[in-house]
Amino acid sequence: MAQNSPVTQRSHAVSGETPVTVEMLLGEPLLRGSLVAGEAGLHREVTWCLPLSEIGPVRAPNREPAADLAGVVVQAPSTALSTRDGIRELVDSLTRRGAAALLIWPAEEGGAVDLDTAAPRADAASLPLLLLRREADYRQVSHLIAMKVLSQSAHVLEYSMRVHRILGEVFAHGSGLVAMARTMSHLARTPVYVLGMGGETVAHADAGLPAGSVPTDVGHSVVTQLVAQHRRERERSAATGGGTPEHSRLVELTIGDATVHAVAAPVTVAGEPYGIVVLLEHTWPADEHDLAQHRVIAEQGATLVGSEMLRQRSVRAAEESARDDFVDALLHGRFTDQHELAARSRHYQFDLEGRFAAFVVTAQGLMPDRRPDARRTAAAARAASGAAPDPDLLTLTAQIGGMIVVLRQLPSDLRTPRDDGVGERQTCTVFAGQLHRLMRDRLGDSVRVAYGRAGTGAAGVATSYREARTAVALAQRVQAPAVCGYTDLRVFAAIQEAASSDAGSAFAADVLEPLRRSDGQTGNLEQIVLAYIRESGNLNAAARALQLHRNTMLYKLDRASRALQMDVRNAETQFMIWLAHHIDMLNEVHSALRNELHPPAG
Repeated sequence: MAQNSPVTQRSHAVSGETPVTVEMLLGEPLLRGSLVAGEAGLHREVTWCLPLSEIGPVRAPNREPAADLAGVVVQAPSTALSTRDGIRELVDSLTRRGAAALLIWPAEEGGAVDLDTAAPRADAASLPLLLLRREADYRQVSHLIAMKVLSQSAHVLEYSMRVHRILGEVFAHGSGLVAMARTMSHLARTPVYVLGMGGETVAHADAGLPAGSVPTDVGHSVVTQLVAQHRRERERSAATGGGTPEHSRLVELTIGDATVHAVAAPVTVAGEPYGIVVLLEHTWPADEHDLAQHRVIAEQGATLVGSEMLRQRSVRAAEESARDDFVDALLHGRFTDQHELAARSRHYQFDLEGRFAAFVVTAQGLMPDRRPDARRTAAAARAASGAAPDPDLLTLTAQIGGMIVVLRQLPSDLRTPRDDGVGERQTCTVFAGQLHRLMRDRLGDSVRVAYGRAGTGAAGVATSYREARTAVALAQRVQAPAVCGYTDLRVFAAIQEAASSDAGSAFAADVLEPLRRSDGQTGNLEQIVLAYIRESGNLNAAARALQLHRNTMLYKLDRASRALQMDVRNAETQFMIWLAHHIDMLNEVHSALRNELHPPAG
């Protein structure tokens, strides 16, 4: 993070329990008053005890495994520290190997420990050095450490089971993530956030802390930084071949003048990240016992939160699938009878007498068969439902292949005989712009939105969708803006009836076929004439657009005139070719759309 940033972060991994340390061992009667050096290392965690004979001989630095004695207390006889060379080699070796402490037991035979040499060496290495009494032999010390570690683990396990049982009851009742966060907050007596991997706050609860104990803007900062940190750790683990970090973490956040600490645990299901559980520490330094409990609550809560998220995701997926089926049936008119339409419409609060417009969102690279694209499209489809929130107007969204289809209900007072649908068209234009901005933030700059004219009920939805899909296909062939309505392509709307008639199709074929036949395998005579028409009959401009010589352009136009038996320089001939081309283009779009919407029976 940049040094000038107002928000800085420091984090380190923490275990789910308070570890046994060397300092805690010194409080036991057997070891009390035995410390002679290495006080700076009293915080080291202790997990086991081994005699010097079991750790192997002292070896050269380049041959010793790093930190293979982490958490191990080594007990050595006094004879091992009776010489300066022996002291130096032993202390240096244990330090490199990460030993927690060195315990010296007075042997029956051998000289006394050279403390004048051993103590400064241990202080320099921050390795606690304990000089034991004779009764503190290996059996007594190892038994003490084992009982301390097991007792601590048993205490943590008992508390973990209690927390799991309480949270499990909330999960079993199906109360949801808010109730889960509230229960964790009451257990920890601290604010709790359940965050999604996208940075959103899924649930939040505050255990009634005094005002001002937690900065008001900490929630967003915790979400942003922890999600970014978790992603970096996943990428680092994937690069190194390690697993995704599963333990809770203690994170320190500095926000302006306030410093906030948080215990965070990743929420994963079958190795897939679902989010993060965060417990904010409203006081710091926190009591070690409270902090250990918060770690347990975070980790146990993360497990059950993941199960609840999975359940909610399954329910949401089922609801979205059923809604997609209903929308698909509306778009294609696939209802068994009017009774089925009425029943399903009541379930989704679809007004059979209401006015609706269909909007189609497309973007480059959205492949419905690719899992990342499918997820991105699904998230965008959910976001599209809130493009223009209005509790009185229904908005339905669905994924149709690689497209997002949005059905938007329009206010009933827009369409009057006096305005002839102008109000509806303006409303559709405004909503399409809002939808385009929303989708562009999620799907990129290649997003296009096309929409049809508003219609009444299920039949109106099907007609509007067909027009929107026609606008999508036509916009790909002409220079249409990113937000385009069917009425914006006015020329196609005007000739639709002529294009769908037998006479219109025959006219287009009679005009275009001679051009297509006369140029043989090159097949570019039609494009040359159309380019000439687009340039308003300017021969030089058309030649430049096609990158042809002027004489070649003249030759091609003469060939076209002979094929048509009409002069292409004549304005009436140019209009006939232009009209035939647009009728042919519209018929191609309608034919492809018919095949998609009504495929032949298999």
